[in-house]
Amino acid sequence: MRVKKKAGYHHGDLRQTLIAVSVDVITRQGLDALSLRALATRAGVSSGAPYHHFADRADLLAAIALEGFEQLAQAMLSHRDAAPADPIARLDAIGQAYVLYAHTHPGHFRVMFRDNSPAGRNPTLSAASQRAYQLLREVVEDCQRAGRAPAGDSSALVLTAWSLVHGLATLWVDGALPTGRIDPAKQTPVITGLLGRMFDALGLHKTAPPS
Repeated sequence: MRVKKKAGYHHGDLRQTLIAVSVDVITRQGLDALSLRALATRAGVSSGAPYHHFADRADLLAAIALEGFEQLAQAMLSHRDAAPADPIARLDAIGQAYVLYAHTHPGHFRVMFRDNSPAGRNPTLSAASQRAYQLLREVVEDCQRAGRAPAGDSSALVLTAWSLVHGLATLWVDGALPTGRIDPAKQTPVITGLLGRMFDALGLHKTAPPS
């Protein structure tokens, strides 16, 4: 969808418009379809206008990823805080938030976790990318303190939880699920709930994860 040029663009307005149009392009056509020149045409601005806000395509992608990680963390926080004051319920809630964010923001999600993500080279983006992981770690460690997950180093448990929700999210976004037999929207709470019950059962048996 072409975005018509608006009279009197402020720099901040144009920057956000460029991000929004880019996300739309990525969602509809994939990362390879995105270029600053084509983006300018879609946004209804001169070919040089995007360069006032982004040094190059990588800079634009970093801005999209940063916005995505910030939105993801906020979604996880909102779901966690709306859940009952029970660590397993909160683990379930942030897992659902993760998967549903990916489904509703596939353009952001593809940029956030692409193979050549700039997160490691950009301190601000790296910190934002770690925030969602830290939220997951905090909830897993709350489960441990409550005896609802195995005691000990939380790293293996956190990685298990992240692998499950990220794997499900990626399969859904990539259209790799056999949707004729699986309804991802219905299965997401079932799968995240299984994770919580597994941690709870392991906690009851005092089974520590391998170090």
